[in-house]
Amino acid sequence: MKKRILAAIAGQDADWTSQAFRFFKQKYFGPINSPYQFVGIGTSDNVKAFTREQLQQWYKDKVLTGRRVISIYGDIELEKARSLAESKLGKLPEARGKVTPPPQDAPIAAAPEGGTAQVVIERIETLKTEQPLAGVVIGYQSNSIIGDPANFPIAVGDTMSSGFGYPTGYLHETLRGRGLVYVVHAVNQPGVNQKLPGTFLAYAGCDPSKVNEVVDLMLENIARLQGTAEDMDPGWFERSKQLAVTTDAMDNETPAEQATTAALDELYGMGYAYHDQFGKRINAVSIDQVRGVAKQRLVKCVVTVSTPAPELLTAKPETRTYRKFDPVDLTPKGVTHDAQQ
Repeated sequence: MKKRILAAIAGQDADWTSQAFRFFKQKYFGPINSPYQFVGIGTSDNVKAFTREQLQQWYKDKVLTGRRVISIYGDIELEKARSLAESKLGKLPEARGKVTPPPQDAPIAAAPEGGTAQVVIERIETLKTEQPLAGVVIGYQSNSIIGDPANFPIAVGDTMSSGFGYPTGYLHETLRGRGLVYVVHAVNQPGVNQKLPGTFLAYAGCDPSKVNEVVDLMLENIARLQGTAEDMDPGWFERSKQLAVTTDAMDNETPAEQATTAALDELYGMGYAYHDQFGKRINAVSIDQVRGVAKQRLVKCVVTVSTPAPELLTAKPETRTYRKFDPVDLTPKGVTHDAQQ
């Protein structure tokens, strides 16, 4: 098993996305001493040094006595399922530790139209690679954590900028529309609690010669979420909510999907039925709330670029101010999800 894992570690940089994200984690989370700087597969030095006894002790201390949730969904007899689970797993050692409750619901700060949009580039980090593609990852200091009510307007803003599962939005239509990237997307990655927050990030893969234009347009189209109603497009805002709700429902259709979601929500202290409110909470988001979270949480960022030609990158740490945004064509002809019913 050590040989297999060491081979996998050695091959991490064969894929540009793996290399770009590993570099991003090191540079974004490393300076704040967050465990999110590490990748799950570990390092070759650690794998070589581990003994069988250490793994045995870790399993005993962390797995057998860790908090656990059993979630059983499907066409089953409840009492029979409960009896079976208790007989198989009820004799495990008592679990230790407790979860930090997620933040309580609070009014989400809304921001009316007016003023300018800003992005503060705190650092630019580059990695010279042997890849034919350049990987750009931009991490925002969103302080995202699971269970935070702000995750709902962030999810709507994420959908407006890059889609929800299905690629679309400002980033996709602008960068893919101009033939600048092979892939571009954004995602909110919440941390487990306030001491270990996550980030909102946008990423793209492009030709190394186009990296400056790609970085500029990525920053601009996330900043667009701070703009006026005309910049954001109220019609697209409403369609984005529909897209998020519909896609999420399709992603949680099967008993296996529902059980997984419920178990994790219960494990993290939000309650097994927490996700049942997703559609309702998304539909309640206002465009002013999206603008509010963007102005509060999607401003300060770190830009990482993994490229074979770092000398071509001209971006630098600075504050960029946007007073207007170029229109984005979010209803191109022939696109099924934009067809009138």
